[in-house]
Amino acid sequence: MPFSHTIAVYILLPLTLLSGCDLTAPLTEQESLTGNNANDQTIQLTLAVAPQIAWMPWYLANEENLYHKMMAKDKIQVKFISENYSDAIEKFITGEVHAIAISNIDAIAQIIRRDIKADVILITNNHVGNEAILLPQTTESTAQSIKGKTFALIRQSLVPQYLLDRYLIRHQIPFKEVNILKTTALDIPNILMTKKADGVVANNPNLYRLTHSTDAKILFDSRKIPKEIFDFIVVRREVLVEYPEFAQVLLASWFSVMKRLQGTQKNSTLDAMASLGQIPHQAFEEQLASLPFNDTPSKALAAIRDRSQLKKTMRQLRYFIKRHDLTSNHPVAEWVSYPGRTPALLHFNAQPLQNLLTP
Repeated sequence: MPFSHTIAVYILLPLTLLSGCDLTAPLTEQESLTGNNANDQTIQLTLAVAPQIAWMPWYLANEENLYHKMMAKDKIQVKFISENYSDAIEKFITGEVHAIAISNIDAIAQIIRRDIKADVILITNNHVGNEAILLPQTTESTAQSIKGKTFALIRQSLVPQYLLDRYLIRHQIPFKEVNILKTTALDIPNILMTKKADGVVANNPNLYRLTHSTDAKILFDSRKIPKEIFDFIVVRREVLVEYPEFAQVLLASWFSVMKRLQGTQKNSTLDAMASLGQIPHQAFEEQLASLPFNDTPSKALAAIRDRSQLKKTMRQLRYFIKRHDLTSNHPVAEWVSYPGRTPALLHFNAQPLQNLLTP
């Protein structure tokens, strides 16, 4: 099979591949919170998730109707929406959806900048080699040799730019001394193979395919900056305050899938998620290893309560955001808050997990 065809069927995660997803138009705000009938007491709340490898458990939960099974006395109804990443963020900002899966970097840069008050209820996973700066095998891979070179990055997320920036900072190279070509995930493999750029910053599944089927070499990856890039579920604060059951349904659904990954159902569960992502089992499992889950409530609670590590990460993110002029006028103190503190714009809220552990 030609490589270009392989990319189309093997790398991409098209939005239409998930047959169990509800892709209908979003409800109005009133319909969303009260149901379609004015006398209907069921509350419909929405979770939007992009079809990324680390987030396949949310798709599996939808496929197996776990959101409905976990609902507390049918008081709320969780509407799962499969959405491309940038659109999911935009719909969260406008209030069309109430919760999203998002990276910490994009949440800081996008949500805080828009003055959205939101709570992180679950850090789902870390990035440990899920993204990397790739060069052709023949390119010199010293720090000084990349000055003046052009790197292709996807425009949908700031994570690749952050990774490149961290590499440059380590080697005391100003960001302006490299050139950036913004593109789509679809174009990343072709850009590297045709040398339309000197290098790319790729994440999985592109990263996996390029390092397994071409001579691309890794210059730097997210293993070198542990616990700086991670994903979480964020909920609009006014929704969480009014409907705390929403968080409980989401958490219970996540850990239901996680429990299966730790027991005799592991292989069948991986098979199901790999099938949803249209990726062979072995390739899916290898890529998932670069996105380790917080797979128990106690582990997740420890992660969200690790104020020391979160503050360390925030120092790096704050520098990145200011360095690239991505911030709003809010003082740094208003950006992020941690468990037990007065909520800032983005608050790491441990209470939902604590409630799950000790109802």
